[in-house]
Order: sequence, then C-alpha cells, then structure tokens
Amino acid sequence: MTAYFLEIKLLSPLTSAAGEGRVGLVDRDIAFDDLGLPILPGKRLKGLWREAYRDVVDAWDQCAETWTSVDKIFGETGQKPHSGGACFYIGNAKLEDAESLKAWLEFLQYRDDRIEPKILVDDVVNYYATVRAQTAIDRHTGSAEENSLRLTRTLKSGWIFRAPVYFTDTPNRELQNALALGAVALRHMGIARTRGLGKIQCRLFEENNGHKKNLTPDLTQPNLPSIAGADTIRSSKSITFKAVSKTGPPSHVLRYRLTLKDPIVIPVADGDPNTVVTRKDIPGSHLWGAAAWHYLKDASRGPKDKAFCHVFLDSGLRFLTAYPEVHDPDEYDEPDQRTIPIPHSVREFKEEETLVDFTETLTADHKKKPKRRINRRYARILTGKLETATVKTEFNYHHARASNDRRIGRALAANIPNGGALFKYEAMQPDQSFQGAVLGTEDDLKNLQVWLKDMKTIKLGRSRSAQYGNADFEWVDAAPQNLSGRIEWEGFIDTSNPANTPPLLPDNRLIITVLSPVLAVNEKGHPDTSFPLHELANILDLKTHDALTLTASYARTEMIGGYHTHLRLPRQQYPAIAVGSVFEFALKQPLSEKGKKGLMKLEQNGIGIRKGEGYGRIAVNRQHALDLTDTTETQFDKKRLEKPTESVPQEIQNILQGIAETRCVSTMQQYARDIAEQIPNKSIPNNTLLGRLRLFIQQDSLVDSLEELRGKPAEEKLTNHRISTSDLEFDLPNQLTLYDLFITGGRNPNAFTKRLIEDNVETLAENCEEDTRTAMVNTLLENQSCTLCKDFLDYLLTVLRRKVQTPNTTLTQ
Repeated sequence: MTAYFLEIKLLSPLTSAAGEGRVGLVDRDIAFDDLGLPILPGKRLKGLWREAYRDVVDAWDQCAETWTSVDKIFGETGQKPHSGGACFYIGNAKLEDAESLKAWLEFLQYRDDRIEPKILVDDVVNYYATVRAQTAIDRHTGSAEENSLRLTRTLKSGWIFRAPVYFTDTPNRELQNALALGAVALRHMGIARTRGLGKIQCRLFEENNGHKKNLTPDLTQPNLPSIAGADTIRSSKSITFKAVSKTGPPSHVLRYRLTLKDPIVIPVADGDPNTVVTRKDIPGSHLWGAAAWHYLKDASRGPKDKAFCHVFLDSGLRFLTAYPEVHDPDEYDEPDQRTIPIPHSVREFKEEETLVDFTETLTADHKKKPKRRINRRYARILTGKLETATVKTEFNYHHARASNDRRIGRALAANIPNGGALFKYEAMQPDQSFQGAVLGTEDDLKNLQVWLKDMKTIKLGRSRSAQYGNADFEWVDAAPQNLSGRIEWEGFIDTSNPANTPPLLPDNRLIITVLSPVLAVNEKGHPDTSFPLHELANILDLKTHDALTLTASYARTEMIGGYHTHLRLPRQQYPAIAVGSVFEFALKQPLSEKGKKGLMKLEQNGIGIRKGEGYGRIAVNRQHALDLTDTTETQFDKKRLEKPTESVPQEIQNILQGIAETRCVSTMQQYARDIAEQIPNKSIPNNTLLGRLRLFIQQDSLVDSLEELRGKPAEEKLTNHRISTSDLEFDLPNQLTLYDLFITGGRNPNAFTKRLIEDNVETLAENCEEDTRTAMVNTLLENQSCTLCKDFLDYLLTVLRRKVQTPNTTLTQ
C-alpha cells in the first residue's frame, strides 16, 4: 500500500505557537500533545503549503507554463471531495518516532494516590524545547522598555517531523510534482521568522513497504516538471445487493465503532463568535451522511434509486449516535460496551459525594441535602452502580491571514476588511473510541455492509482537509443481530433474555429517559421543546390525552444544527430536548394489549422526527429500581498502571537522560542559593573578584588562575569564611571555603555531580536494565559533568552578586 507524508526538518529553533501562554512560565508556548510530545498543527501546515505553492504558480506563470490552480489542489472553504474541494488531507506533524514512545510515556507519567509519576509532561516538553527571553528596546534611550520582557518556548533545531498526507483519489504525477514543489518552497514557519527562528526543510515522500522515495522533482533538469491539472478519478465499478425492504419498525441491529485518529470538531450552537465548541459524541447524522456519500461514489448509483430513497430518505435505517466506548479491565471476557448519557435526575450530594436519583423514593433527609450535577456525561448504569466515562477535549488556536495582501502573514484587526481573524476550536482528542449502532431490517443492514465494505476511514466534523476529522470505521458485529434480547439501555449487548419488553411499573408510573436529542413537533407541526404527549398517547393506545399526565421532569434543551454538504449551506437550527432528560408520567388507566406492545415500539422506533439520523431515541421504564441513591460514582476510564512489554526504546532513554541532566541543574542551582545564604555579606568577594572568577570559568583556566592568587588579598576574600556542605549531595568535606569549592570544581567536577546523576538516573530509569542505567550515568559523567559544574559555579557567582546588590532578597525563593 502506498502512503504519503510530508517530512519537516528543523534547521533552526522554531516556535509553532499554541496560541496561549502559561502564567509564570512562558508567554508564548509551543503546541504539544497531552504527553508533552511537540506537534506541528496540520491546519497550519496546509495554509503555509498553500502559500508556498502560490509562489511556485507565480514562477510558472512567468515561464508561460501551465499549472494546476491553487483552489483545485487545496480547495475552497466549505467544499467537498470530488467537487473542487481539497484533493488531499494533511494531519498533524509528529516526531518520526512518536508512536513508539507513547506507551512508555504514559507509563512513566502515571499518577494515582499511591504512585507518583516518574516524569511530568513539562519534563518531556523541556527536553524538546528551550525558553527564550526577549525585550523591546526603547529607540530613544537604547534600554529595555518597562514591562516588555516576554518568554517564548522554542523547539530545538534538528528534530524531524512527519505529517501524514491522504489523497481522495490516486494522485497522478502532475499533482505529485505540484505538491512536491510547494513543499520545497515552504522554508519558514512559526513566529519570528525574520529573526532567526522557523527555518525548515520540507520534502514530500512516498512510502511503499517501508521504502521511502523523495517526490521532489529535480529542479536543475532542462525541462520543468509538469504541474498541469488532471480530472479526478471516480470509481465506476458496480456492486449488486438484495432488494430493499418496505419501511417498517427495525428488527435487527448492527453495531459500529469509530476510533479517532485525529482531533474531531463537531460544532454545537454555543460559545462566543470566535470559538467553536464541539459535541462530546458523534451524532448518527454524520455516519448517515458519510454512508449516503459513499453509496453515491459508485457511478452506477444515483440519488433517485429506490434503495437510496428507502434507506437514507425514508428512514429505512436508523443511524444511532456513537457514544464513548468502555471496557471493564476486571472483566476480560466482557465485550466493549457503548455507554449512555447520564440521566439528569441523577445528582450528587455536595458534602458526601454520594449519588441520589430523583426517580427513586427519597427520604426527607435526602431532600434537604444540597445537591449538584455530575460533571461527567456518560456512564454504564447497573443496579447499584454508576460507572462513568468522559471524553477528553483540547483547544487549538488558528488564524486566517489577511486575504487582500499575501505579504501579511497574520490576522489583522477584526474591523479591517479582509483582515483575517483569530479563532479557536475545541476538539475531541484522538485515540478515543466511540460505539454506535444502525437499526433496520436484516436485508437492509446486509445491503449497508456491502455498500460500505471498502470504507475503512471516515471524515467527520469541521476542517476535514487538515488536522481534523480523520477516524477509523469498523463493524463491531460481523452480521446483523436480532433485536430480541438486546436493548439500547444496556449497549445492545446480548443478554440472552428474549423477554426484553420494558417493565410495567406497579404504581402506574411511566419513566422515559432520553438517549439522543428528541426533535418534537406539536399537533400543528411546529417545533416544540415539550415532550410530545399526543404522539406518546397514540403509541400507547390511550383514547384521551387526560389519561397521561406529566408529574415530574428533569430536562434540558439544546439546539440541533448541521450542514448540507451538497448545498454548501448550514441546516436550519432546531430546538430539541437534550440527551439525559427524564420525564415521569402518571397513567390514569391501564394499558391495553396494544398499548403494552407500544412500550416496546417506543424503544425500538423512537419518537419525534428525523429518526433516521438517530434522533428521538428513548428508554422506557429502564430507570427504575436501580438503587443508585447513597452509592458512589466509579470512574470507568481511570488509567491503570501497566508496564509496556517491549524494551525501553533508545529515544526514551535519551529523554530520561535529558531529564536527569535538567534535574541536576535545578538541584545544583538550589545548592548554590543555599551556599550563598551561609556567607555573610561582609565575607562576599567584591564585584571585581567575582568578575575575574567568572572569566576564569569561561576560559577554562580556573585552577591555574586561582593558584596564582596565593598570598594575595584576593585569596583572603575566598578563604575568610567556611561553608557547611553536609546537607548537600556532594562528595566533598563537610567544611569548605569558597577557594576550596572553586579549586575542587576545576580539578574534580565529578565530586559535585556524581551522586546527583546516579540518584536521578536510578529514580527515572528504574525500569531499565542495570547495564542501561550504568551506561546513562557514565555518559552523563563523561559528557556533562564539567558543564554542570561550570554552570553551578557560574550561577553561584551570580547569586553572590545578587545578594550584595539586594541584601533583603531571600535567595531560596
């Protein structure tokens, strides 16, 4: 299989800014994942690649050569594949060995109440990056302006990143040439590009069976490589399938799984104008649209086919929402299960952190205690047990450049026409699994499997051509399963109990829990956020609406929007009853046999409109006798400490070695402050002598220069006070003078560093083999011991000078 990727090599330090700072640490930070591994956002790469290709097009135009338009390759806003949109997708650029590091980094960063992590996210970030300080200079005085100090984190040069590139159709040679030339023209990225930062080298590669091939054309050849356009390739093969069934209640279920490979943004009507907030689940309408588009990709099929109209327009199939998937680590034989939204009637006591369910019979004491909503959204609910899961999200900042002047590489003020804008996306993080289901007849579901048999990946949400939207698709069930014995409340797992009819409650109550947004209409057909009593009464065969009374509700509302891809227009926003809403009804007359069957029909068929897109799913009388009151929440997705089975990769060893070095520096700086605190101000050498000592250190002549000071007043200043080193992890006598300290540092730097290096390596690399730890210690002693000691002595001089200049400052803070 042919794969493509963009390789980016950092030729200078680079700041691919994350759009926000970290108070007290840096004002401008780099983009990195939740493990601390740096990334170069794909959306940014695509924009820079587009601008670089424009430069190529300008050069081709001067040479009277034909070329493929920028919009045909990189697309326009809102376009779809095969219709003038972007012909390729680019993901985030990650370190070339990032995937092999994740398991070990998760293990080393594991934290719970009993185990402290060996490393922190900041340790990993600091290994790959450094912090630079900058100030603004006053042109009139030549000195730094007040309040102008800024700290910027920059990636170190030399790192190599790879960004995956996927094409909607097999790329021809002209398209490869165009993108490869655009990659060569992309030579700078990030901030401060005119001040020495952000110089990069980009190349487009093709990979087959592990063999890489650079697609960059030879620009020195006599004839320029062609980048003329070509028509996109569409599949024309025909697939046969069974005749469609008549539209009726679903009888079978087919579960599917979506595994996020990239962040995904599914917008909701929330947030400020410059922030896009994402849903925490994947609506069935997204799979509904992707399946319809996949059906129409075959040239032999069209939107007027009976099969298409039946399945996608007449709700022949019900594409249910994909909710987070969980697996109980204590039950290895148990299949992965789809969670459900936590009912809004389930709350948590503020003081005791135990649960309460308002649908259960509560005591007066329960009613008096203050309560709060549970801060998680999804759970597996069993009798006496609420096992919750959450969806991890991230924020990414982006900016649209000023469109009227290509020389301006940033967004301008909002009031400037065509000045671009700064905006922010909230996205679901990758490597999370969601499980949904499709309901329908057995024949319709088998046809769907045939239509989607080559759909291994799927594009979801917004910005699907760069950085966002890529997910793996697979069927959980090999074939459609009978709905008998399978209910949505329990994740459609086979309970081997054919009698899955919703139970009748003894007190003539009816409890309905909303499992997906309900789009209801009133009797006149207008949108309504009230529960559709008239529809419910008809399904339960109740002759009068008075026979059904709403007694309690724990509900919220939300707005349901969307996007018509084929029209490139947003869908009308629709008010809906939100997921997790709970309604209690009192039945004033017994249900007939038809009404009892209606209870099952409610769960299988749903309620409201747009059921084919997964809306209107409810559970009937399932939230009863669960005994959740006075129980505690269990967090399902809490990580467990599992040591990776493979050996420690070399890059992990390098990271641990770098972190050990950083921690030694931090510890030795603290020791320098402790030593300075012991020396009274009158015993500190004057600034002239401190400056000479710093010069000796910089010139690597510390020992020889200090020996020349014997018998002189300078030596007296270095020997007039003794320092206690008993509390320091140095291999030194307990009492030393400054002279002895500097002489020892010049002659035997290992006396300062050996114990610190050994202790840090032993702590960080305890999971490595003995030989590996020994090699790490020897490498640090051989390569870094002198540098660490020089930095320690230099920092000590700085602290001593600071103490004389600001005697009231506490150096240990």
